[in-house]
Amino acid sequence: MRVIDFEAHFFTNDSVDYLKKRDLFPLLEATDRAGSYQLKFSESVSLPHPKPLMDRLLDLGQGRINQMDQGGVDIEILSMTVPSGIECLDNPDATFLARDANDELFSAIRANPSRLKGFAAINPHDALSGVKELERAIKQLGFVGWLTHSNFGKNEYLDEQKFWPLLEAAESLNVPIYLHPSVPVIPEYTKYGFASAGAGFGFQFDTALCLMRMILAGVFDKFPKLTIILGHLGETMPFLMERLDFTYRRQDMPYGKDKPRLDRLPSQVLKENVYVTTSGRFYQPALEYVIKAMGEEKILFATDYPMEEMSGAVSFVRDSTLPTTIITKICETNARVFDL
Repeated sequence: MRVIDFEAHFFTNDSVDYLKKRDLFPLLEATDRAGSYQLKFSESVSLPHPKPLMDRLLDLGQGRINQMDQGGVDIEILSMTVPSGIECLDNPDATFLARDANDELFSAIRANPSRLKGFAAINPHDALSGVKELERAIKQLGFVGWLTHSNFGKNEYLDEQKFWPLLEAAESLNVPIYLHPSVPVIPEYTKYGFASAGAGFGFQFDTALCLMRMILAGVFDKFPKLTIILGHLGETMPFLMERLDFTYRRQDMPYGKDKPRLDRLPSQVLKENVYVTTSGRFYQPALEYVIKAMGEEKILFATDYPMEEMSGAVSFVRDSTLPTTIITKICETNARVFDL
């Protein structure tokens, strides 16, 4: 049984240099002379990035392959990550950094083609060039999809129609969009720093908000074959399915300007258009529930490396009490739909 990791991150040196020079958030602030940083999403939300973590993020070579061998991972699908995503950066800079990241990742994949794959980085604010870069990444570089973030700063989410050309391109190219969390733009989430705005809470709810906005905007009616991947056991969405359907069915529920008229219930969209990964959520009762709610064919393996250790992520699934057939589906078989 191969183990295919759908969420493993990297930095480029250019992105680090850029973030070190920024005066606006997001930015990297040095905390010592040895190469440790504070990753600052905002004035109140930050996350330490000590040198060992930075070294792992910047390593796309043999060191990463060694970590995969030690952790029991056969294939990593790598994705560029910067604070809140490239999508929150200034437009021309984001376009350059995305293309630079894609080129650097392509070089790493070419050196280890049987071990490394890639999700494209895209600047969504220039939809035309974003579509061209996505097409280049898939058709020329051989990437397997696009990883983007839950918000693009300034209360911008993928439900807004100015971003729909990118969704249309992803559907046309038959590649998934990995919807990765970001720090919420809603200020109430940030009062207690990363504890309330970050991985344990705010990240997940902001990603759920993005997907729900996409559903209610009719994205999946317009693009019925569009595929979304959610990390962290579905960013709370599988746990809310029946409640989402309940509120949609309510005829007296206020919906702002107009109640959306959808072809399918929210739960149907989740079950038909969404895959979820195990990244960063290593709690078997939750995994067992998500398998029952989404179906065992819709669960993919992921580590969230280097934020999480590969070996722990692998053993969580491989050594669980799940039937061997389901473990094999999660670790390998379900990935075949993406030609892996």
